[in-house]
Amino acid sequence: MKFITSLALLATATTITASPVQKIFNLVSSGASDESRNGLYLSTQHEDPLNSKAVFREKSDAADFYFVNGTVRWDAPNGAPYAIALISGSNVQGDVGISVSPTTGSEGFSLTSGKELKTDNGDFGGWLVCPGDGDVQGLFYENSSVGDDVPQGCETVQLDAVYKTSS
Repeated sequence: MKFITSLALLATATTITASPVQKIFNLVSSGASDESRNGLYLSTQHEDPLNSKAVFREKSDAADFYFVNGTVRWDAPNGAPYAIALISGSNVQGDVGISVSPTTGSEGFSLTSGKELKTDNGDFGGWLVCPGDGDVQGLFYENSSVGDDVPQGCETVQLDAVYKTSS
């Protein structure tokens, strides 16, 4: 009986160590020439039951992101798995949406050795901080398939991952 119990414990331990641990991180803006656009934490602004806009908020309101197969995910307070999506369009300033459907997030995201968020999307020309609704600033991307002029009022930034420590 002890032998069977030992095997069961060993199998459980093996399963636990074999499961990948998600690294939770915040995304923070950097590299802007306007210092007021550096150090902004990415969060969301509710649009409808299934979608949100990517916006910048205070650190206390930052979204906690993680990766699943090259898609950047965020779990809403109700547990729904949102994903970052680069929405293609006909404007240089492309929308970055955060959608509740786990099948609509953009794939091909990765972090560089310097922890900068990049994507292998061929239309991606860089991240943009632009005026949003009200007091919040929105996250957009430069859609290089339709031009390379940064729209007035917007600024190119990097998005850097800041890992959260576990308690």
